[in-house]
Amino acid sequence: MVIMNYKAGQLANRLFYFSHFISNSLAYNYKLLNPSFNDYKEFFISTASDNFNGHDISLNITDNQQLDELMRKAVNAVQKVQIDPLRKLPGFYFHEIKAFDAAPKSFDMNDPEFVASAKSKIVFIDGWLYRDFKNFEKYAPSIRQIFTPLPKYSQQVQEVMNRCRQLGDTVIGVHIRRGDYKTYNDGKWYYEDEVYFSKMQELKQQLEAQGKRCVFLICSNEKVNPESFPGMALVTEDRHFIVDLYALSQCDYLIGPPSTFTMWASFYGETPLLAIDDASQTVPLSDFKIVTKG
Repeated sequence: MVIMNYKAGQLANRLFYFSHFISNSLAYNYKLLNPSFNDYKEFFISTASDNFNGHDISLNITDNQQLDELMRKAVNAVQKVQIDPLRKLPGFYFHEIKAFDAAPKSFDMNDPEFVASAKSKIVFIDGWLYRDFKNFEKYAPSIRQIFTPLPKYSQQVQEVMNRCRQLGDTVIGVHIRRGDYKTYNDGKWYYEDEVYFSKMQELKQQLEAQGKRCVFLICSNEKVNPESFPGMALVTEDRHFIVDLYALSQCDYLIGPPSTFTMWASFYGETPLLAIDDASQTVPLSDFKIVTKG
């Protein structure tokens, strides 16, 4: 059994993180508990019902969510102690990958010792870069099914996409990430509207050359000014972040700064994505790729 007691950032980070463990647990048939995902459980069919389509996966250690959170914090405290009898309890394994996170380098969860422990002990994990790329691809359909949003969100996504399709035959999702990106990575990926407008113009020219009418679905964590994008067919409004994320997944192309938010949208909807790593970067359609491994 593996218990995920590490909170890996915000929503999209946690979706990918959980998905790697789901893939590994399905591949090796061990029980998986993830109380750290309770913050977001209300948005998805499987997590809201704690029913993972017959798989031995749950968000709960006990029937009491508050008790689960206390236990999770207690285990985290124990894991921070380097030498302690509690870390040597028989039947328990406190697995951490601090060296991998510091490198940074992915820890391959197909590691025989890790798998053997997961199948025979209660394993508490600590660290971000746990990855199982091989089985992530293999179990991608199961992951998509598990993280299907609740009907009330799916319905709103469909309404957004219907409006987009009325305005054009090719929908380009534009993720304008602001907020924390002003300081994250020294603000490298905090782009002004002019940068996004330039990329949108470039894409519009390429698609019009193919005889296509494009519409841009803009999603942002700050209010968008439509006047910054003259001459563009736009769909933009304040929406729930789940609606934004899954509407992006239904687009034909995606652009935005490097972010697990657009990566998840690309993976879930199998939508070609191009991450804008630099303001001067061009956006040829041939450079767009579908995220397959997370």
